[in-house]
Amino acid sequence: MKKTIFAIAMMCSVTASLQCYAGFDEGKAAFMAKDFAKAYKEFEPLANKGDVKSQHLLGMMYDEGQGVPQNYSKAAEWYIKAAKLGHQDSQYNLGVMYAQGQGVMQDDVKSADWFLKAAQQGHVLSQFALGRLYTLGRGVKADGKLANDWFRKAAEQQHFKAQLALGKNYLDGNGIKKDLPSAEKWIRKSADQGHHKAQYELGLMYRDGLGLKKDMKLSYLWLELAARQEHQGAMLARDAIAKTMKAEDIAAAKLQASSWVPVIPGKKPII
Repeated sequence: MKKTIFAIAMMCSVTASLQCYAGFDEGKAAFMAKDFAKAYKEFEPLANKGDVKSQHLLGMMYDEGQGVPQNYSKAAEWYIKAAKLGHQDSQYNLGVMYAQGQGVMQDDVKSADWFLKAAQQGHVLSQFALGRLYTLGRGVKADGKLANDWFRKAAEQQHFKAQLALGKNYLDGNGIKKDLPSAEKWIRKSADQGHHKAQYELGLMYRDGLGLKKDMKLSYLWLELAARQEHQGAMLARDAIAKTMKAEDIAAAKLQASSWVPVIPGKKPII
């Protein structure tokens, strides 16, 4: 008799689970189709039953005002529910909200705590955020080594801002031993992805022969790429070195810049 009751209970559990997944899939499809009213209708009962993905998505909907009036407090409430269940994106979003005092009381310590929970699970944006916090000493004690540790974790996941931050720290010896080859490596990875600030730094390195051989044509190329993204410093540096270059070298660098495309991480750089 007990086995029969248990089997029935298991069947009910499986049925409820299938209904849950069906409701979530319908909600997700509606969300992707921007039918937010229908998405909310599907997600809300699931979220109330503890479905972490639905809780996170309801938080997003309140955060962005999608299908419901924008309400940061309600967004934070749903993010907290999902974050406590280990949802990385909700933990990151809470870190941002506590940092900005958005829907919650501003609290740098809580912000850092939520970023840490997500970062420890490999969440790249949280890893970069922690690198910034340890650099600034915001919500945590300033610590150059820990800042670079977190920047490295994010950089290894191809986060171009973290790559630049790590490269710059190697270049300047901030919280880490100065290492020009490592600086060039990480700054180039960021520049290859199209980050204009990294392209500017790489242009200066070629100009000054820092960590690599001086090369005015390559310096002009990288400065030109950054300048095309309206980097003011790159425009000034490019125009300054142009006065020392041959016209044909400038033309060649401009032509190369015109055909340049960002490198998808994992593929060989073009330059």
